Amino acid sequence: MCGVLGVVSSCQAVPLLLCGLRQLEYRGYDSCGIAVLDRDIQVRRSCGKVATLSELVSSEGGALRGNVGIAHTRWATHGVPKVENAHPICVGKVAVVHNGVVENYPSIRERLEGSGSRFSTDTDTEVIPHLVESLLQAGLSPRHAVRKALEEIEGNFAVIFMLAGYNSLLATCRMLPIVVGQGPYANLVSSDEYVLSKYAQRICYLKDNHIAEISLNDVKIYNESDEALNYETILIRTPNTNTDKAPYDHFMLKEIHEQPGVIRNTINQFISCESVEFACDANLFKSLTHLTIVGSGSSYMAGLIAKYWLESIANIRVLLSIASEFRYHRMQISENDVFLFISQSGETADTLAALRHAKRQNGTVISLTNVPRNSMENISDIALKILAGPEVGVASTKTFSAQLAVLACFSLWLAKVRCVVAQSTYKQLFEALQCMAQHASEALVTSIEPVADLILHYNRVIIMGRGTCYGVALEAALKIRELSYIHTIGIASGELKHGSIALVDESLPVVAIAPYNETFTKNLVSIQEVSARKGMVVAFTDGKGARKLKHLCKAIVELPETNAFSLPIVYTIAAQLLAYRIAVKKGLDADQPRNLAKSVTVE
Repeated sequence: MCGVLGVVSSCQAVPLLLCGLRQLEYRGYDSCGIAVLDRDIQVRRSCGKVATLSELVSSEGGALRGNVGIAHTRWATHGVPKVENAHPICVGKVAVVHNGVVENYPSIRERLEGSGSRFSTDTDTEVIPHLVESLLQAGLSPRHAVRKALEEIEGNFAVIFMLAGYNSLLATCRMLPIVVGQGPYANLVSSDEYVLSKYAQRICYLKDNHIAEISLNDVKIYNESDEALNYETILIRTPNTNTDKAPYDHFMLKEIHEQPGVIRNTINQFISCESVEFACDANLFKSLTHLTIVGSGSSYMAGLIAKYWLESIANIRVLLSIASEFRYHRMQISENDVFLFISQSGETADTLAALRHAKRQNGTVISLTNVPRNSMENISDIALKILAGPEVGVASTKTFSAQLAVLACFSLWLAKVRCVVAQSTYKQLFEALQCMAQHASEALVTSIEPVADLILHYNRVIIMGRGTCYGVALEAALKIRELSYIHTIGIASGELKHGSIALVDESLPVVAIAPYNETFTKNLVSIQEVSARKGMVVAFTDGKGARKLKHLCKAIVELPETNAFSLPIVYTIAAQLLAYRIAVKKGLDADQPRNLAKSVTVE
């Protein structure tokens, strides 16, 4: 959720900190701030965008100087978004930037206030610098004060400390990532490898409860016993891409248009000699009776669509779980159970907690992620990757399509290794797989403007679909909610008459995802039910469907004819474009919708 950054540089820290904050913006935030160490700690914070903070700093004409600094983008969990609650939070000689939640902060705060500490924020974070400051006053060294303080903290965290009179930064983490980077002119630490790629040549990921001491000329890391360790560093290979959205107005639009190439690259990693291949032990899947897919948000919707493919093509029964609910199912897990966890970042707190739960009970864990070297990948038995590259827009677009591309490949591979598909059918499906990128390109030229103008002025929408298009309907509804703030729900078309039809009247647009396939006849019935009650129907369909529906619909978005694999991607791209155009027409920020975070790292 929050992004943290620390810099120890041979030059002024402020430009590096502001540049880093701009690269952290994609995570989503409501306020931001920096602190720089000169003789004393100087703090500047603001609500809103990094640009506002940058203007504040610039207006002072270089008054903020120093080679050591920390920075933060805040997504509020405790305390409303206001300057006083923004980070860095400074108490005495200690300044802190923090990602995570201090679960036991009420009891710690009560005890500290009873001892005379005075708090100036509503945040859970403020107990951390208060604890460290009190331990420093008791005579502990900075590193030992940090370690002792964090022994009292319950919850997951990534924290960077800056102390007056101490020209090194201290950083530590528990269940959340902290990356340390070393470069020719600066040593850095952040929650995000992407931020370090511009300045660092080598990186390492800090292990839980270890402390990194970052100075200009050295990085030292200590374990829980305070023993110095030799960490193996990794040469950064992550390209520092996507820093320019030109020629597009928003990163989101750029990333929508990147989808054909992303799909092609993602599929090609699994194709060898006219066949789909995965570097997995096929024996694990040959007699598998069921597979459990777990995800949140768009990743859950990708899993829902994959469920139809896996069951119909690979003959595997699929159970599906929302990540935040997984632990409450109380299912019995054995070593014969296989789980697929889906997350763009690989750090989604609910999904990561569910994965650890399955792992503790000896289940076999597969992860499907995008960000390099993430937590889910590191603890999975099998790690599958999409090749989407950094996604700057907060709303998922190209990563969703790439997830579907991998899941389509996986479905076909499983069908082959389980010997449940005829060779002729396999060939047809393989050819369908190779058409996905081309069909995605064709979807990008869809004329969506008239429908955006139509829906723009309504405050509620229903989107419905059947089969894989039920997953598309859910994802389309999520996109419109996220970007345009219109209350939009996605439903299975057959469920319309089981309650949602009560909402239908002249003031409710109903978007029907209705390709001309085996689901069309049933979808037609649902569309007629809406039309009979004076609801406004907008259909997403193909040429054949358009001819059948034109007398029932206020508007039709005509899409190319597709196949079983391409269909969800083509119709989702049209929905992404619709959500984007509505947001732009309403004057909203399509890249950073309000209240949203790219990487949801708290439960």
